[in-house]
Amino acid sequence: MNEPAFRKLLRDIKSSDIAKVEDSANAVCALKDKDSLNLILKTLEEDDNPLVKRVMLWALRNYSTGLDYFKFLRYLADEDMGVREAALVLFMDGGKSAIDVLVNAVDSDDLNIRYSSVQALGQFRSPEALPALISAASSDNDEIREIAVMSVGVYADALVTPVLINALSDSGDIALAALSGLKGRILKTEELKAVEKLLSNDRDDIRAACVYVLDAACPDKAGKDESSYVRRAFASVTASKNILAKLCSDADSSVRTSAADSIGRQKFSLDDVLIPMLKDEIPGVRRAAASALGNSSGENTINALIECLSDVKPGIRAAAAASLGKIGGERAVSALKAAMKTKNPILAGIIKNALAQAEGKKE
Repeated sequence: MNEPAFRKLLRDIKSSDIAKVEDSANAVCALKDKDSLNLILKTLEEDDNPLVKRVMLWALRNYSTGLDYFKFLRYLADEDMGVREAALVLFMDGGKSAIDVLVNAVDSDDLNIRYSSVQALGQFRSPEALPALISAASSDNDEIREIAVMSVGVYADALVTPVLINALSDSGDIALAALSGLKGRILKTEELKAVEKLLSNDRDDIRAACVYVLDAACPDKAGKDESSYVRRAFASVTASKNILAKLCSDADSSVRTSAADSIGRQKFSLDDVLIPMLKDEIPGVRRAAASALGNSSGENTINALIECLSDVKPGIRAAAAASLGKIGGERAVSALKAAMKTKNPILAGIIKNALAQAEGKKE
């Protein structure tokens, strides 16, 4: 494209006419010739308009093979979020040459460049990026350590685990980032002990994160934590029927909901605990209990679920219908047929499926 035509597109990008802005931006982003590349680079260097910078960075994706990515590092730290996002996508399209620039930038004297480079590398999930991220996890800057720990946490590599364990002794936010990365990993005994120590931390979000990391290995004392946040987390990981039964009567509704959900997920039959919860004042608790009762089959359970088909909340009626479908039997089928009269199309569909499931159990 020649320069006059390009300049016209540039003026249109700055127009107050939305349609004109979109058309001109799309036209620039479709450019692929060498002359246009020079115009794009010059504009990016000289024009401070955030929208213009965004469009130019998006357009550069068509030239990703031969770009000098070092020139674009500063846009990763731009004050405009849209510019930062466009620059990140440009780097992600750049492959190894872009990664190499970011890896070198981790040691930059410019703190903003160091931070944004570590942050960008965390999006790549590339083996080439991991050594630099591990190195950044021991940076003397708190913010860089935090983003580095958060970034290495997405890697499954075994060598990441010691880095995360070591970060548990760092500041609260960094320890929390480490716990996020440790969730779901198979940990050794000494590593589990390092995590368990944080169950006495004064921050409830850290204690809750510990519960999720420890999972089934979490000690029962977490179920008595002063924070409902922690008790809710424990309800989601414990396999103890007795503890779940106690948590179903917790003072906090979110804990009761989590406990009922956990009972349902583990297919426990705890009718005597769940049926009273169908009268709970909190709809979410009633919904969770109605859903969990699908693993039971007694007459009391069926009676309670049939009554739930008249609940004021459609989500609870849907959960009760689904549970009755799982249980089956003549009474469930009869109740579901009667419930089909609802005018709520989504609920009607759920009841129809539940009815088909219940009728299938009769055969």
